Amino acid sequence: MDQNQQPRQSEVKSNKPFSGMKVLVAIAIGCAIGGAVAYFLKILISNTPAQIDSSRLRLFFLMIIGSGGLGGFAIESMRQLQEEAGDDVYRHYNTRRGK
Repeated sequence: MDQNQQPRQSEVKSNKPFSGMKVLVAIAIGCAIGGAVAYFLKILISNTPAQIDSSRLRLFFLMIIGSGGLGGFAIESMRQLQEEAGDDVYRHYNTRRGK
């Protein structure tokens, strides 16, 4: 390695800190979408001849709503972390969108 070449270090942009409020909003939106899916499944299951215990259905619906919230959390957290990363490895440029 020459003296002129320096190892490349990642730079973190400090002008946009991680926003926990945006993550909480994403969790709420994910839970709302999960609730809509759970309601759709509740209507679908109630119009079938299947007999399912109500406590199992409640747990199933809570799992769907929780999965929606977890999905919202993961998407928003990764989006913010990727936005803050200064290294080009974390940047994905879509050639179809022109970025």
